[in-house]
Amino acid sequence: MSAVIENRPWSDADDQIIAGDLTAALGYVTPAGGVVVTPVAPIGLRDRDAGTISFTTSLGFGRKLARIDRDPRVALAFHAREHGFATGSRYVLVQGTARYDATPDPAVLADVVRPASTRFMGAPATGPFWDRWLAAYYADRVLVTIDVH
Repeated sequence: MSAVIENRPWSDADDQIIAGDLTAALGYVTPAGGVVVTPVAPIGLRDRDAGTISFTTSLGFGRKLARIDRDPRVALAFHAREHGFATGSRYVLVQGTARYDATPDPAVLADVVRPASTRFMGAPATGPFWDRWLAAYYADRVLVTIDVH
């Protein structure tokens, strides 16, 4: 088990994983009381001092957001090193309460999400074709933030 350092909710070793894994498994509660586990890309979005970890999702995945609305208790498992920059075999499980604003914020997407995603996936495709083709993908994303418990 990782020690909490300097009143931060996770250790330096855990932070290296959280910052460097491209993909994590999000678990959220179903109306029947079960759990759905689905991949999300946290792309290093975290605020260790505030005790939050974030990921983006599309408004097109309404069931995920509706279930978070119904019961915001979630778990996020950082379990694989195949993608991203983290190394080692450490497993990090984060539990907390998820929240989001259902209105996409273009400034957050441009100033926070795009630089973080570029680190992992390179510069996004742009130009007349790509701007039109990917407009809904980029514009319909919301930031989900987990307050870590």
